[in-house]
Amino acid sequence: MSVIDNKERLLEKKPTIPKEVVEWLDAIFPMASPELDDSERLIFFRCGQRSVVDCIKSVYQQQNETLI
Repeated sequence: MSVIDNKERLLEKKPTIPKEVVEWLDAIFPMASPELDDSERLIFFRCGQRSVVDCIKSVYQQQNETLI
């Protein structure tokens, strides 16, 4: 099985994400502008943290959409 096939399988099988987890992660890793004295490495690290939170929020929203 190729890496691409494995990734596609993982994307199809998303875990149920509780609202409390989304809210907790959003509070722990808030969207924030970098400080002037932050290193490039720290900025990239925090962007990566926030990127994961945004992905989890997106999955949560998809799970809770109501089709009208």
